[in-house]
Amino acid sequence: MLRHLEVINYGLIDHVQLDFQNGLTAITGETGSGKSILLGAFGLLLGERADSKSIKNADQKCIVEASFELGKFNLKSFFSENDLDFENVTTIRREIAVNGKSRAFINDTPVSLQQLKALGECLVDIHSQHQNSILSERNYQFSVVDAFAGNENILADYKEQFKVYRAQQSELNVLLDSEAKLKQDLDYFQFQLEELEKYNLEELDIKALEDEVEVLNNAEHIQGSLSNVTDILSGENGSVLNAISTAKSILQKIAAHNSQLEDFSSRLESAQIELKELSRELEDFSENIQMDPARLEKMQDILSAAYHLQQKHRLQSTEELIQLREELREKVNVTNNIDDKIASLKNEIIKTEHSLGSLSKELSTSRKKGSEKAQREVSVYFKELSLEHAEMVFEITDSKDYHSLGKNEVQLLFKANKGGQLLPVQKVASGGEISRVMLALKASISKHKNLPVLILDEIDQGVSGEVGKKIGSILKQMSGAMQLITITHLPQIAGKADHHLKVRKETSEKDTTTLVEPLNYDHRVKELAEMLSGKDISNAAIENAKELMN
Repeated sequence: MLRHLEVINYGLIDHVQLDFQNGLTAITGETGSGKSILLGAFGLLLGERADSKSIKNADQKCIVEASFELGKFNLKSFFSENDLDFENVTTIRREIAVNGKSRAFINDTPVSLQQLKALGECLVDIHSQHQNSILSERNYQFSVVDAFAGNENILADYKEQFKVYRAQQSELNVLLDSEAKLKQDLDYFQFQLEELEKYNLEELDIKALEDEVEVLNNAEHIQGSLSNVTDILSGENGSVLNAISTAKSILQKIAAHNSQLEDFSSRLESAQIELKELSRELEDFSENIQMDPARLEKMQDILSAAYHLQQKHRLQSTEELIQLREELREKVNVTNNIDDKIASLKNEIIKTEHSLGSLSKELSTSRKKGSEKAQREVSVYFKELSLEHAEMVFEITDSKDYHSLGKNEVQLLFKANKGGQLLPVQKVASGGEISRVMLALKASISKHKNLPVLILDEIDQGVSGEVGKKIGSILKQMSGAMQLITITHLPQIAGKADHHLKVRKETSEKDTTTLVEPLNYDHRVKELAEMLSGKDISNAAIENAKELMN
């Protein structure tokens, strides 16, 4: 239930703080006093669009904050799913900056507007005269029938299965759309794959191939040049190694005379060792070079094929060719298996349709019983609301296809008078009749489910006198099972309230401000008497006001 509301710098409100209690709360005030501003503040908590024009003082932000006791609403799963800390007394807040940007909070944790709206709709139900058109909306009519039928659990099961069904249908459509093209391209993919699979790409080193081809192409010249180099290094006639050996012997003979000479001798010996090793390696390299035209041709063919593949696919490396090969393998595999996948998915859809069929039949049967219950219970309220000859019927029919709410269609039919024809409610009911139909429905539904805080804005539209008194009695009865707040112009309704708030406008030389005040007994009597007789309150009006309250 709503415990506290605080509104700062919104509309004509500077700062209002209100505490709320169980039962029925009436809000009254003259036309234009600002009652709609309170509704707008609640609307912000329900995620409605924020507008910087609604800020009273342009130098500071607007804040609307409300605290709710969540005991009966079973909302722990919402907090868990949205990674929020659950608190039995939860605060929701909306802030609007001077530039029009807004922020939302649940228990001081920033949340998205969608999260605030989802929680707010579980806590507050606002019904204004402008929302009477909801009575003709398909989803609302389903929600009414399902409330009377007690379909909450089975509808949740159906919606879960329908979600699976839609996903399966979507996947099947994608597969069917891609099947023809995949099969059309299969030969092309297969040809490209086979061309790539001719070679062991993991072992294809283009740089090494290029080096080997270069050597094979110039084998004779390279061998001759290496022979000359090794002859210079270690040949029998005047080789470099022989000369170094002679130089080293000379240095060794004089090395004892100076430490630096010893170092020179040591370095010359190291050079000799290095040159000997180099000479051996050059000889080995030269011996491994073979004049092999057959291998040269093979290596050239492989290298040419590698160049061709890179150029054909506009790739730069062997790694990219390997990646392309794997992609082609996947495409070929998917294409070869798509028939099996489609067949398997169709079988899964048949199973899901079977489950949907069972659940939708159960829903349909339950809805027909629920619609009968709704008609019986609402007809009782019709009599109390001076709609003695009115009749309301929920027409339940089967739909051709499954949809998010089952395999039914619901149409609310209504007639206000004897002998009239049952027609869609929006075509035959007047504004006052629709208000009373909505009240009868909400009063009946309140017996079957925990409703959030219900705020009724001028549910008394188009009625007066005795009918207004009956509406007050119904609201009083409803408030025994829920917290109900009603904005009303009728003293017959306000007199039934457990609590009474008055909205008034105060004007100074520079400013106009909306104030909201809780009324004690004496102030309530005065307010009701004024609603009955105007500013000039008579003793009879005061006595009448007391009688209404009693």
